[in-house]
Amino acid sequence: MSGAEAGFVLGLISSVISIIKATKTVYDAAKDAEGQPEAFRQVAARLPLIIEILHNAEERAQALDETAQEGLEPILESCKAKAENLNKIFQYDRYKKVLGTLQKGNKVECLMEGILKDIQVLVCEELMGTATDAQIKEIEEAIKQMNEMPSSLLDEAGGIIQTHTGSGDNIGHSGPGTMNINKAAGDFYQSHNSGPVTFGGKK
Repeated sequence: MSGAEAGFVLGLISSVISIIKATKTVYDAAKDAEGQPEAFRQVAARLPLIIEILHNAEERAQALDETAQEGLEPILESCKAKAENLNKIFQYDRYKKVLGTLQKGNKVECLMEGILKDIQVLVCEELMGTATDAQIKEIEEAIKQMNEMPSSLLDEAGGIIQTHTGSGDNIGHSGPGTMNINKAAGDFYQSHNSGPVTFGGKK
């Protein structure tokens, strides 16, 4: 195995580790930010597991021959790209600014699911023995949780995004049931009772 090839693969693993650590640092510094989506907390909780497994992978990869090393490159490149995107949007202030422009595959929970799947391939197919049975189970459970996670994008999680530049009212309704609005002159009465309604005098 050439030294250059080995160095490239080990460099990829080291790079992913550094990116994930940096992401964790960003989260630790802003984890109490008001209104932070639940997805951020759940994703951050999986970062230490990924770091630990990648450190083990780094050690095992050194013993692989050139062909096996080359086989790791695509999955590591994929993992690195997702980790970079995750790091970029994990800064909460920045995330708020791009809430309306992010596509589904670039949400933090989707990126983490992709990273976990890359790690799963790495430890179950390419570098068997890198993770313990307990860690593999934890990866499987985390993938399932990320897949079922409520969207971190407000408009997909039931929030309302409204733009109002003219005169008059700007009214949003996000709850269940009917919203009734009376814009004309005179009284407006609405009853949710099942029986008759009396307004003074006789029925």
